[in-house]
Amino acid sequence: MARTPGESYIYDQQWEQERARLAGLAAIFDATTIRHLTAAGVAEGRHCWEVGAGTGSIASWLASAVGPGGRVLATDLDTTFLQGLDTAPVEVRRHDVTVDPIEERAFDLVHVRAVVMHVTDRAQVVKRLARALRPGGVLVIEDAVFGGPSTHLWERVTSPPAASGPLNRVMDAVAGGFRAIGADPEYGYDLPADVWAAGLTDVEAEVTHRLLHGGSPESAFYELSLRQLGGRLIEAGLLTQDDAEAVTAVATDPGAHWLSVGLVSVTGRTP
Repeated sequence: MARTPGESYIYDQQWEQERARLAGLAAIFDATTIRHLTAAGVAEGRHCWEVGAGTGSIASWLASAVGPGGRVLATDLDTTFLQGLDTAPVEVRRHDVTVDPIEERAFDLVHVRAVVMHVTDRAQVVKRLARALRPGGVLVIEDAVFGGPSTHLWERVTSPPAASGPLNRVMDAVAGGFRAIGADPEYGYDLPADVWAAGLTDVEAEVTHRLLHGGSPESAFYELSLRQLGGRLIEAGLLTQDDAEAVTAVATDPGAHWLSVGLVSVTGRTP
């Protein structure tokens, strides 16, 4: 999969089912994210920055948590799915976290999920996010991890067992597609070190895998991701048509289950 000039994200944000695909990711991990945000001390009156806000599910939760006296800045490269949220305390803004100016020392909390793995200068982006925090502010940064040896350990959980091979190969193919354009599907494992290097303290990390069932809102993320990327991965020689069809069948089968990709959640606090 050759990289084209300016391409930094493997998915097509203009695809007609991109909102539904992102909603599937939210269904998998929103509860995990909210648990970490709650532990970070989100409360009424806090000022929060939601980076890569997607469909706005976490920005909406933050708005409820901070109330009318707080502030939620929701940013993304494409804010199409956020327009309905652009009322107080939420402010929606198109923003590229890699190059656009940031509001330094402005937020009690900065949260970013499944974003930094897609950029090239990842450690520098983490440092930029840390600079947006007020003294005592908390960074909650999360990225998915998949592909490679860890993915193959999940096969013991997969049912039916015959689906484990195709699922592993699809995960490896998608990981290969990420790497081909400069993204890193295993960057989450580097997050704790980069958060420390950004000058934050009290660093904690957790890896979450969810048991998913076919035919569910969560499994729609897999079905739609493969529907969007499958043809490109096959054309690039990273995936076979047989494996793509097998995983699509598993994702829509209510009797099937498997472990989700991992989500590495890291928190750090400004001294």
